[in-house]
Amino acid sequence: MQKAVIVGVFQKSDDFRLREVEELARNSGYLIVDKVIQIRSNPHAGYLIGPGKLRELKDRVKKYGVKTVLFANELKPGQYFRLQKELGLDVNILDRVLLILDIFDKRAFTSEAKLQIELARLKYTLPWARELVRLKGFGSEKMGFGSLGSYPYEAYISFARKRIKVIEERLERLKKRQEEVVIRRKEVDLPIVALTGYTQSGKTTLFNLLAKESKVTGLGPFTTLETCARRVDAYGKSFIIVDSLGFIDEMPQLVLDAFHATLVELRLADVIALLIDVSEAPSIMERKLKTSLSIVSGVAGDNKPLIVAANKMDLVGDSRLEKSIKLVKRIACHYDVVPISAKKAVNVSFFLKKIVEKLGKN
Repeated sequence: MQKAVIVGVFQKSDDFRLREVEELARNSGYLIVDKVIQIRSNPHAGYLIGPGKLRELKDRVKKYGVKTVLFANELKPGQYFRLQKELGLDVNILDRVLLILDIFDKRAFTSEAKLQIELARLKYTLPWARELVRLKGFGSEKMGFGSLGSYPYEAYISFARKRIKVIEERLERLKKRQEEVVIRRKEVDLPIVALTGYTQSGKTTLFNLLAKESKVTGLGPFTTLETCARRVDAYGKSFIIVDSLGFIDEMPQLVLDAFHATLVELRLADVIALLIDVSEAPSIMERKLKTSLSIVSGVAGDNKPLIVAANKMDLVGDSRLEKSIKLVKRIACHYDVVPISAKKAVNVSFFLKKIVEKLGKN
């Protein structure tokens, strides 16, 4: 495992972003040897962390001999390069967005997913091109392209923009093909039920149960990057169930934009089943549910029929489950809430009955 130090700037000591980036880092194969955390109301404009914490970070990097520094925050291009100058070019710096894309890259198995990740990374790092070349000491050297006389960063920007255009065109074609597939399903009277929710809420476990599949689970965040669809028959109704991309708090918009061909399943679904993990602490569950509802609303609109599946009920007692369901109903007050256990297949028949009822009304 590659050693890494986590750095974060938060307004309070117990910040969910720190816990999430630790989990993301572990699942991406990093061994966290230390953390440098600063509590301040506003991040430092130049380095994100203050000068004192920067000296502390440099000491930790030297002490442990780490080559990777992971930031729980999103870095601005200027902050990134000032930090790179201070820490040295041999140290790899990943902020929250690049760490998410790093995990996506490890989870991607199809050419479509790899294109989506490449697009997101190119768009995110494009503003850094000029500074990156200068940082490496090539800013005053010509590339040698004959009379063009382009600087290295100009050549890279030209390449990156052309590559972005090519990928966007390919993904747009994939999106249209995906929409055509959905339309063909509807033409043969097969409505679509899309499983969605916060990453690690149990979507793929439920998909495997309903579709009698054996998709891989338990790899950590973002196990599912590509949609997978199967026919399900229940209560005299046939429909297509789709397992889709999981969410995370403050999901980078460029990731949502890049995965539009995948998320089109949510927009075109007849019913959305949103999973929430009721075994988590109330504050965490509330935050994750609000995040998921917000993303679903942004992708699919506010009028889409939706059922909340309160998953992992087997991990909590009756009293705690009752409190969790009340919390979920307070937040998702316009939707049906059904407690289930996808792992133990508890109450799943009732959940399917609710889906069929929604499809009938729709």
